Amino acid sequence: MASYLESVYQSYFRAVRIGRLLKFCGLLLFLSTAIWTIHHLNIPIERIVGMFGRLAHMFFGRMMPPDMVYAVQPGILFRVVETIEMTFLGSFFGTVIALVVAWFAAWNVTPNRRYLYPLGRGILVMARSVPVLIWGMLLVAILGFGPLAGVIALTLLTISFAGKLMSEQVEAIDMGPVEAMRATGAGPIKVYLFGIIPQVKPAWIGIAIYNWDSIFRASTVLGFVGAGGLGIYLRMNIQELEYQNAMGVITLIICLVIVSEITSHFLRGRFYKD
Repeated sequence: MASYLESVYQSYFRAVRIGRLLKFCGLLLFLSTAIWTIHHLNIPIERIVGMFGRLAHMFFGRMMPPDMVYAVQPGILFRVVETIEMTFLGSFFGTVIALVVAWFAAWNVTPNRRYLYPLGRGILVMARSVPVLIWGMLLVAILGFGPLAGVIALTLLTISFAGKLMSEQVEAIDMGPVEAMRATGAGPIKVYLFGIIPQVKPAWIGIAIYNWDSIFRASTVLGFVGAGGLGIYLRMNIQELEYQNAMGVITLIICLVIVSEITSHFLRGRFYKD
């Protein structure tokens, strides 16, 4: 008995030592990769020491105080309303499309694994591969300046974010009710509406609310590429070196993001149940 316990203890401590050795090797590999990457990218580490002084001079000497009188002029407030409208439309249309794409892109419930599953996954990959600012630039080149390009860019951002998370939620559902409905002869649409959506509805509501909060922040910078919204004033003032005006616009954006965060928190508490 004693020899058996001794062998168990030895096996345990051997496993602990091997685990610690693997962790140490992993940490050493990570640090080595980080050092090599810094050297390969030729990053001047010594400049970091003097960076904070320049940042403080830029922030306190040239950007403060923010010009809030400029930030609340009618033209900028109109862009604020435009940004909110773009966010609403992009979130709404993107979520509606994501509902269908998530159905197609979920392996366990897709209506057709040969054609619709690759289609759904392809849409998600395409939407996720291109950043929203690049979408904005491409759409402005195609459609011209204005909020239409911004709305479509935000719609694609919603599809990439919400569609991916929604499809993963569908793949994690209990297949029992789905199989039971299929056994009774229910078609794919009825299975989707009454077998799948009731299981994922709470999670999907949370995803939709969080997505709206997320794309609201993205919409404020689409104006940099001419896709409508508040970002056009931010770009204009930075290019003209009007840093106090730019800080006023940034302060307005921060206030809007805080309001959206509070609204998102309220909606999640009101509608989203785990």
